[in-house]
Amino acid sequence: MGETTTEPSSCHTITFVGPLPPPVTGMTAMSEVIVQALAEQGPLKCFNWSREKSLKGFRWKLARLWGAFCSFWGLLQRGRQPKQLLYYPVNSSWGMLYDFALLGLGKLLGYRIVLHHHVYSYLNEFDWRMGLINKLVGSNGAHVVHCQKMENDFRAHYETTARFLFIPPTIVSPEITFIPRKLELTSDKKPFVLGFLSNLTLAKGLHLVIKTFEAAIAKGLDVRLILAGPCMQREAEKLIQDSLARWPRQVEYRGPLYGEAKVEFYRELDTFLFPTQYKNESWGIVLTEALTAGCPVIAYDRGCISYIIQDGCGKVVPQNCEFAAESVQLIGQWISAPESFRQARQHAVERNQTLQHEAAAQLPLFVNQMWTMK
Repeated sequence: MGETTTEPSSCHTITFVGPLPPPVTGMTAMSEVIVQALAEQGPLKCFNWSREKSLKGFRWKLARLWGAFCSFWGLLQRGRQPKQLLYYPVNSSWGMLYDFALLGLGKLLGYRIVLHHHVYSYLNEFDWRMGLINKLVGSNGAHVVHCQKMENDFRAHYETTARFLFIPPTIVSPEITFIPRKLELTSDKKPFVLGFLSNLTLAKGLHLVIKTFEAAIAKGLDVRLILAGPCMQREAEKLIQDSLARWPRQVEYRGPLYGEAKVEFYRELDTFLFPTQYKNESWGIVLTEALTAGCPVIAYDRGCISYIIQDGCGKVVPQNCEFAAESVQLIGQWISAPESFRQARQHAVERNQTLQHEAAAQLPLFVNQMWTMK
């Protein structure tokens, strides 16, 4: 953060290989912002894997595979590019095998490799596929991570002499930009509203959200639950339907939300629940959206979540603890002590402002570091 910005050098070009929107995911949205910022400062070649329309499931996997093949062929056609940068967002699981093929070719062609890490599965424990990819980076490449915790977790499993660059996902402009509710409106209003917005799956913690709501009801707390997002599994759909049938007045499902509908969703919440168990979870853009609305967050400790949720803006629940019990205890405290809840909301607003200021400072610094890398 203390580095000064200098004019980027034009002695090299940057080649980006990977998917851009559509579909819109945390990885593709972040890549789009970075690619646009890099292109404004120098020559950039882009091999985009995505099609003009959004694909899902198996068709998206086939499109990515085809994009990887076309990128491989495109790199071959360009020939040797000594000391040029190859900027590459890393995939997860078996996708890392074609990552290895593409990056191996890039290394043979003389590129310096810059890996951008978006997933956490290979940072929670050693993955031999990332071990192979890491060796390709060498000492003249770089790893791009969200925060210091991500670097620490990488170094805990992989030896590297490459440099680390930081760029937080908050560089992506939030869909919600409204001013939060007046903080004088505290939890003495009834009922206390719990919310969850995500791709609705068991891995994202849908069942734990419902369990938390039911535990709060069992404790005698006056709460409501609003669920939102696309339903991605039959099991998830059944959970939602069962909850709606059992609690017709307290549970609401709004489906996928965009624009003003998403704004209204966050505006109604008192706290946002995020008990994710998704192995690739690294950040969770919905968390910063909730903070933007002045909404405290209770989340499981995965990826960089403990970096996002700090300074009194909610609670990070250790993975070895029961999410529902920990959450209900805090929710009960907020309901019984409105002043403590008002403070948590104020801390949420302040934490979001800090994260946004960090993003505004880091993006131009990151772009400068990429163009001046030697």
